Amino acid sequence: MKLPSAIRGLATQLAVSFGLLGAASASTITWIEPKALPNSNANWPGGTSYTNNFGIAFKTGSVGPFSLDWLTLGLNTSTSTADSATLKVELRNTTNTTAYSAAAGTTAHTTDTISFSKPTTTSTAFNVNLTATELPNLTAFTLLPDTAYSLVVFAPSVTLGMGRTTGYASGTTNDQYNVSNGFTMLTTFRNNNNYSNNPSSFPSLSIAFGAAAPSSVPEPASAASALLLAAAGMTLVHRRKR
Repeated sequence: MKLPSAIRGLATQLAVSFGLLGAASASTITWIEPKALPNSNANWPGGTSYTNNFGIAFKTGSVGPFSLDWLTLGLNTSTSTADSATLKVELRNTTNTTAYSAAAGTTAHTTDTISFSKPTTTSTAFNVNLTATELPNLTAFTLLPDTAYSLVVFAPSVTLGMGRTTGYASGTTNDQYNVSNGFTMLTTFRNNNNYSNNPSSFPSLSIAFGAAAPSSVPEPASAASALLLAAAGMTLVHRRKR
């Protein structure tokens, strides 16, 4: 049965009003990411201890729990011409919850060793995009609400640079990250100390992570069809009453 144009128009308006037609939904949710692209990089310190690191300390929001479904690292080939490399990524507790003081604690919640391809030219910036395939342990871990964690990256198999954005004043680096869902930044650290590349520059690091967006919204076509069927039902009822 073909619906009258007025009913079709009403159904379409309802679909648009409820965001079911022409709606674009993001595929990911970002908990923390730097606001600016890297303008330089720094090589990892020597050693394979988790304290020979680059990392960030943060606190989750109050409405949780949360998942870490993806992680993006901005790196640089530095002096390496190898076509692949490995790194350890670890989620730990924090030494405290004080801004610009917190660092990676002694408790390792979960660890993944990631392998990735890289450019073979030196001094070349590149991103490593990681999901559950590369991070089976981190993505299986549940982040509790109102809890401080540190995300640590260490022990590269070749000489690599960590992407960073320099030039921020002391006590302002936390403001140079976009955060959502109540997450807060605590510290950016290197070698488990508040990171400064010179006395007047406190960089942010090219570390971003978040969750997969929930797929609870109906597909636009099916949602619109459902509203059209509902409108058709209302029309039939109206005709029977007449």
